[in-house]
Amino acid sequence: MRISRAKGFWNYYLPIELTLAFSAIYEIIEWLAAVTVSPEAGLAFLGAQGDVWDAQKDMGLAGLGALLAMAITFAVAMTVDHGTWGAVRESLRIPDDDRPIGEDQILDWWRRRRATRP
Repeated sequence: MRISRAKGFWNYYLPIELTLAFSAIYEIIEWLAAVTVSPEAGLAFLGAQGDVWDAQKDMGLAGLGALLAMAITFAVAMTVDHGTWGAVRESLRIPDDDRPIGEDQILDWWRRRRATRP
């Protein structure tokens, strides 16, 4: 949380997202390892776990653990710093002077493309 420079809600959401992403990457690497070795060794490796839902359970428990850890972190932050809730609300607010970037460019491109079409 300290090194990401994220603010408010994102301070608590990004660690959960990162945990889920790394968990999925690990499960993909585990699957690739099982596929690249001989078929018998791969089946033995994956079969030794004894559960076809092992990858999903591992990722789910990693996400649940991250969610629980960040909920506790948020509760402690709320206790220590009473401005935490205001920072969360502020981080979810869209500034009044905010303008879309990519959406306007795509719309302009689409209009130019349709105008030049025969």
